[in-house]
Amino acid sequence: MAGLVVLDLTVNTPGPFCSMILGDLGARVVKVEPPGGDPLRKSNPAMFAGLNRGKESLCLDLKQNSGREILWLLAQRADVMLEGSRPGVALRLGADYETIATRNPNIVYCSISGFGQEGPWRDRPGHDINYLALSGYMSLQAAVEGRPWPPGVLVSDVVSGMYAAIAVLAAVNGRKTLPGPTYIDLSMTDSALTLAGIEMNHASSDGEDRPPPNVTFIPTYGLFACADRRWISLGIVHEDHFWRRLCDAARMDDLRNLTFEQRVERSKEIESRLESTFAERSAFEWERRLQDADVPVAAVRDIDELFDLPQFKERGSFFDTGVHRFVSQPMKFSSRTVGPTGPPPNLDEQRDAILAELGYTA
Repeated sequence: MAGLVVLDLTVNTPGPFCSMILGDLGARVVKVEPPGGDPLRKSNPAMFAGLNRGKESLCLDLKQNSGREILWLLAQRADVMLEGSRPGVALRLGADYETIATRNPNIVYCSISGFGQEGPWRDRPGHDINYLALSGYMSLQAAVEGRPWPPGVLVSDVVSGMYAAIAVLAAVNGRKTLPGPTYIDLSMTDSALTLAGIEMNHASSDGEDRPPPNVTFIPTYGLFACADRRWISLGIVHEDHFWRRLCDAARMDDLRNLTFEQRVERSKEIESRLESTFAERSAFEWERRLQDADVPVAAVRDIDELFDLPQFKERGSFFDTGVHRFVSQPMKFSSRTVGPTGPPPNLDEQRDAILAELGYTA
């Protein structure tokens, strides 16, 4: 994406996650912040740093004509513009698609909002947990755990940022065959809906009692407490060969020849047996023993343990600036190096340089 200029008016998580991906792929990202800066700077500085590494910061008050004029000049030089306000806010600030497209007829403009630009919920306020509740995600979680919980990851924020990046790259590529401006209307609730989409065929309105969705009804697919009070994940789905290897390593010979269908039928019995079996040893003992048997298992790691894992070290999964450690992009290219280009900017750090590019004197 070298040579691509992204003008990012978004704050918090979804938009910055999108522009973080584009920036790591080589785009120049100019983060236009409101007076006082992105609220995430104060509420969660570590998260802000990870989301905004390698970007440039310019603080503009778009309620003032002078701020709008600078934005319009920047927009003329940009390839992509991101905004993440509720519908109607960008229009009031002179930063809406129509206004920008008249000044840059080739702009790719992406609006990220909770519910999209149309529909009866368009003006409704919300955050990640609300979008997950309305998309069916929380219902699926309740089917597995008995009740929904706030997830440990901002699911709809992250997935909508990913979808925004995909959509932006598609639109940029599309300019080769169809010149002109492109508007992208991206809904965070719709993004979360896609995650639940593959489970929707499971839903039934006929009142029939069905097991929980996906693979969570399988007794050999789950998490089990070990003797050291750590947890181990077991990932056997329908594979008979993995099941037999587990039985051999765990000395459960009496269950070894059960088929997948029989294991599902005897779920409660097998879950109870696995719980008592895993409770006999520590999580890392089980991980070593079952890895040697070629069984899909993994001990649950704490966040602060991840930096020292050999797998992540060898793949360069973390980028260390000396002050911050960032998670790198998960893909590797044979022809290019992909990753953060530097630390996050201080608020308004590149102001003088950016305004000089636009022709302003000191």
